[in-house]
Amino acid sequence: MEPVSVLPLKDHIIEILRREIFSGRMENGLELTQESVADQLKVSRIPVREAFLQLESEGMLERLPNRHVRVVGITTTRLWQNFHVLAAIEAEIALQLVSEGKLSDVGEAFNKCKAVYEQQEWSQLRKEDRAFHLCLSETLDNHTLRQLHEIQHRVLFSGVMDQLKPDWEKVIALDEAIWRAVRTRDGIDLRRAIYEYYTVLAQDAVKELSQ
Repeated sequence: MEPVSVLPLKDHIIEILRREIFSGRMENGLELTQESVADQLKVSRIPVREAFLQLESEGMLERLPNRHVRVVGITTTRLWQNFHVLAAIEAEIALQLVSEGKLSDVGEAFNKCKAVYEQQEWSQLRKEDRAFHLCLSETLDNHTLRQLHEIQHRVLFSGVMDQLKPDWEKVIALDEAIWRAVRTRDGIDLRRAIYEYYTVLAQDAVKELSQ
C-alpha cells in the first residue's frame, strides 16, 4: 500500500481552481479576489494568496492593478500550443539525455508503466505514465530543465489530463516507442514518438473541451 498523502491546503485550492479554469466553469477574463475565493471555499486568505501566486506563475491567472486577478481561460488554440511546447521541451531534454547515456532509470520507469497497464490499474497508471515522462528530465543532471519540464507537465496534467479517459493501449504503445528510441539512441524516432504522444493527448483534451 502507498503511504497516505496529505496535501497542504494551498495545493488543494490550486487543484480546485485549475479544474474550474480548464473545465470552463471559470470563464476567460473572470476577475477573482482573495476574499471571494476564500469565502466560497471557507478558508483563510493566506492559502488562497499562495494559490494565486502559483497559478500566476503557471500563466493561468493574470495580476491586475487593483490587486484582483483575472482568469486566463483555456481554449483549443491554447491547448494545442501548450501541448506542442511541452512536446518540444521534452524532446530536447530526451535528446540531451541519450547523448549522455544515463538510461537505466528511464527503462525502470517504463517497466513500471507496462506492469501497471497489464494489471489494469488505471488510476495508478496515470501516475506511472507521468513518472515515466518526468524521468527523462529527472535523469538529466540539469535542475533548470527539470523544473521547466515539471512545471509545464503539472499545468497540463493537473488541469486537463487527470479529467480524461485516454486510450491506454495507445498511450502505452507510444511510451514503448519513446523508450525504444531512448534505448537505441535514435534521435529521429525519439522526437517523432514524443510529438506523437502529445498529439494524441492534445486531441483527447480538445475533444473533451469541445463537448
